[in-house]
Amino acid sequence: MNDNISGPPLLVRLVGSPAAPTTYYPGDTITGLRECEKCVFEILDVYTAQLFVDDVEVRADKDGRYEWTPTFYAGRVEIGVSIHPDADTVYYAQVGPSSEKTGDEQFETMVREIRDFRASLLLGETSAAMSFGNDPAISPLDNLVRLTRLKRYAPVFLREARAICRVPHRSLLQADRLISLARAKRLHPLALREPRLAAIVAGHAIESASLDSIRVATSTPVQTFDTPSNRALKALVTKVKAQATDLLAAVYQGQFGGNPEEQALRRPRRERLLQRLVSEANSLLTREPFRSVSRLETSAASLTQIAAQPAYSSAYRHGTRALLRGVEGTSDQDHLHVSPTWGVYETWSFVHLLSRLAEKLGPAQWKSIRNGIVSAAESYSLELTDGIRLEAHFQANFPAGAPSSNRAGWSLSRLRIPDIVLAIQTPTRFEFLVLDAKYRRKRDNVLEAMESAHIYHDSLRVHHHRPTFCALLLPAVADVPSLDVDSFLHEHGVGTISQFLAGDAGVKRCVDLITSWGTGTGALQLQPD
Repeated sequence: MNDNISGPPLLVRLVGSPAAPTTYYPGDTITGLRECEKCVFEILDVYTAQLFVDDVEVRADKDGRYEWTPTFYAGRVEIGVSIHPDADTVYYAQVGPSSEKTGDEQFETMVREIRDFRASLLLGETSAAMSFGNDPAISPLDNLVRLTRLKRYAPVFLREARAICRVPHRSLLQADRLISLARAKRLHPLALREPRLAAIVAGHAIESASLDSIRVATSTPVQTFDTPSNRALKALVTKVKAQATDLLAAVYQGQFGGNPEEQALRRPRRERLLQRLVSEANSLLTREPFRSVSRLETSAASLTQIAAQPAYSSAYRHGTRALLRGVEGTSDQDHLHVSPTWGVYETWSFVHLLSRLAEKLGPAQWKSIRNGIVSAAESYSLELTDGIRLEAHFQANFPAGAPSSNRAGWSLSRLRIPDIVLAIQTPTRFEFLVLDAKYRRKRDNVLEAMESAHIYHDSLRVHHHRPTFCALLLPAVADVPSLDVDSFLHEHGVGTISQFLAGDAGVKRCVDLITSWGTGTGALQLQPD
């Protein structure tokens, strides 16, 4: 395997930019790209090659140039160049958010706040990636996390394991074998159980021919590959092979989330990678030292031996990283797929709103719940005084049909999934409202997005209650000011809350609307400002 050892330079030109084209080399990070803005790649010094962006092939035009437009995401994107099937060269592109939405600093603030709350909420299905840690966490995109880690670390691990096969660790093992009495230098006392040998020791005569025929057991050191370090390394090769085999089946069955058509586009390159890993692992397992290993085990002795040998230590580190599934914490080494920019904004809106409401309503803290009024990707409750309960749900499910025995939320029409649902329950009263985050502010986009506010207002039900109001959260000042006033929201039950970004006026307005709504039910007891 020869991943990213060397490769051709890549010339990158930003369409519409006065800047001159820039040449990048394998492993470099291409900068200056933004979502929805076109760029052109040229592969230098080769005649025939394939170019992939996140495993999706980008076709060359008649002049041999590759045109690509990043859409609806911001983060690090992997770009692969294949000169032939077994030689991949990797470059990276750092894609920023569209300048029409939010600035880089605002976007980084949103990402940081989500990461502090729980990093796994950033995971998504776009081509873009961000750095993640590896502490345990439940991920709905487990296959994608496993594939990304395997793709990043398994080729290096198997390459280092193959190098170990050339100079493997071995040890001396004391083994018993039979030799003629004439060659023996030292005898074990148990050897005297042999009658003829006992006769010689007792001084009885014995024929010379009989003496040559006497064979005795002696302990002799022999070299062996069946060492603790080789057992642990073979166990790791076997696990990597099993992981690749399992993911190969998942690729065949389209179990990576997202659009099935996009999965189909990524399938050929993913198949080729995983098949190559399985083949390489199978080849290693037939070679020494792994062929002579008697069992698979990882023990204190094996880890001690591995730590003392740099080649083994490096291989073992890359092999274990290839199998990691956690996503929490921080690490600059691991980059996993993330949500599109609008998905990041939706998640941040929920996380930030929880934080600001907790500040406003304290001292109670949000607690994660499983059994709320609706099923949702994330659900939390805030227990207030006198049996009053505030629930917050992210990506709540309102299935079509009447309410069920275990879920009170339902839809008059088809399944609806609003971004944020807040509900207040008191001993005598129940109300809920809906917030939907939209990442654009242009007039046509806002008017189009208002359709979802109307649909949610008309179709969503909890028990037999309809939402008090449904509002769109917008990151900047909207181009439709008439929708962005409280009186419109109260009169029609729909509207917009613009400038919903950290530190902007929209966040305060939203929190004030929610607390005003809550105090209107007699539910919320506010902390003094």
